[in-house]
Amino acid sequence: MSAPTGAFYRAAGMSFLRYANISADLLRNVLKEPFKAKAQNRQIIAYRSSPYADGKQGKQTIMDIKTGMPTKPQAPTTSS
Repeated sequence: MSAPTGAFYRAAGMSFLRYANISADLLRNVLKEPFKAKAQNRQIIAYRSSPYADGKQGKQTIMDIKTGMPTKPQAPTTSS
């Protein structure tokens, strides 16, 4: 009996992006502090939205993708 060819995540019925997201979530969950806190902060994804009226940009709103709620901008972190 030969081994199946191709990517194993395809054999499981998922895309590579889904597989990578699951793997990243699992990795973040097993990390110990303080590495876990830093990884959780990097997980936050946000986007900016600005209304335009009469050719002028309105106030920017930063939205958290997971909750769909406005969020405050994160301070940039430095890697050491």
